[in-house]
Amino acid sequence: MLKQGQHIFLTATPGASQRTKNRIRERGDWGFRVQLDPRVPMFDGNRGTEWVLLLSSCGWSGWLPIDEVQIEQEAKD
Repeated sequence: MLKQGQHIFLTATPGASQRTKNRIRERGDWGFRVQLDPRVPMFDGNRGTEWVLLLSSCGWSGWLPIDEVQIEQEAKD
């Protein structure tokens, strides 16, 4: 379960979109900080699934669908 403030390393699920795979590859070298708990956001294309708002160490902030990611490791801060 993803919780606000948690520092995590993610991998994309086998069926993940190219967008999700790219964000993890491009922005996830040092993991992500969960900014908001997972929720169904109010934007087009949310597919009715929960998304999580993440912040990377390089400053990228964005939403990823939780059905396309899995926690590889939780960081020990």
